[in-house]
Amino acid sequence: MQQIQQMVNPARNYWFTHTMIPRLVLLAIYIFSLPIWSVDSAGKGGINVWPKHRNLTWSQPRLATQLSPTFTITPLSESKHLVSATSRYNLLVLTEHHHPLVTPIVNQSVTSPPLQTLNVDVVDLGIPLQHGVDESYTLTIPISGAANLTAQTIWGAMRGLETFSQLVWDNPPRVPVGLYVWDSPLFAHRGILLDTSRNYYSVEDITRTIAAMSANKLNVFHWHITDSHSFPLMLPSEPDLAGKGSYGPNMQYSPEDVSKIVEFGLDHGVRVLPEIDAPGHTGSWAAAYPEIVTCANMFWWPAGSEWADRLASEPGTGHLNPLNLKTYQVLKNVIHDVVTMFPEPFYHSGADEIIPGCWKADPSIQSFLSNGGTLSQVLEIFVNSTLPYILSLNRTVVYWEDVLLDDNVNVQSTVLPKAHVILQTWNNGLSNTKRIVSSGYQGNCIICRLLLSGLWAR
Repeated sequence: MQQIQQMVNPARNYWFTHTMIPRLVLLAIYIFSLPIWSVDSAGKGGINVWPKHRNLTWSQPRLATQLSPTFTITPLSESKHLVSATSRYNLLVLTEHHHPLVTPIVNQSVTSPPLQTLNVDVVDLGIPLQHGVDESYTLTIPISGAANLTAQTIWGAMRGLETFSQLVWDNPPRVPVGLYVWDSPLFAHRGILLDTSRNYYSVEDITRTIAAMSANKLNVFHWHITDSHSFPLMLPSEPDLAGKGSYGPNMQYSPEDVSKIVEFGLDHGVRVLPEIDAPGHTGSWAAAYPEIVTCANMFWWPAGSEWADRLASEPGTGHLNPLNLKTYQVLKNVIHDVVTMFPEPFYHSGADEIIPGCWKADPSIQSFLSNGGTLSQVLEIFVNSTLPYILSLNRTVVYWEDVLLDDNVNVQSTVLPKAHVILQTWNNGLSNTKRIVSSGYQGNCIICRLLLSGLWAR
């Protein structure tokens, strides 16, 4: 983290490195692909952009000029998210007065007129924020005349605005001129995961985190909303899940809260990916529906038991029972409401850490096993009963790797359509990622690489 702090703008990111990071229950920086990276930098001179640009040139002699007191960022086309971003960055560059750790070396003997305008031109305003969207941009700041930022999409323009803001320093604000930047992220998926079940975080905490992500050009807020510990999400179709399963009425997220977070994310170029983990990690559901949750409210590792006979991977027991038809009545209501509240094209369905002891504690599952069934078949029943419904709502499904790779309870790849399922890994680093990719799936690896290289999460 010290290296991150040194490489970003300290004035804006102090609270990101010193306040936000320690408060994350689970921090994950995860990536979809690992192509080769190349950089053409401006060389020595103290021009620092975080994450590191692909191509930056600064003409000789290196010049800088002041921003005009009436400097304006002007979107050439109207879009509410673009207008929000340009207004935000316009205020930032005029008021931040950043003092870099290394002051850019400029030629003081040649002056140029103050910069009056940055024009922002987006080719296609209608392209939604989704995985693989074009986030490239070109930024040109001439020695005289208006600066220009061009991008294929709004989301690329936001990355360029962030770069422009990082190029501005001093009081009154100054900016390099005779400068050209072309940039594009190496990884399509650059994210942070926040768990709001084990610990509740206010809407303000979440939006502050998303703002920090945008300042560091991350683009996916993976919201692990529910778990065995609490169910804080208020759902119109299933109000008792939060009403009885949250930590309390002041520790819940209403549909209006979700809308605010999603819109804030779009204004900052950050997708909000919801995760409703199931069938494991669902003990909190038992407060509303005890009949569909196995081993709920039992001690997770009974005295005298072997580790293999535990009821949970950690304190907080409870799995949904895939053999109970009511499980799917409740779960389909949950899925429908979540899909309605989140426009994100991905739906994270969890499916990690199925603990055999928890399911074996249920009489109906005991009977199924005594008649020749297996726990893997129980999991397959669950997937076959939920996956088609999620796909029918036009969502790509994300599961944790366990659903395919767990040593004890898993399903065959034939159950998981490769065109519509993404597997996210959290064990064994790149090893499991390679297993997933070699099986034909898109893979998503948590903490395969840390954000320390100076590249776009790259």
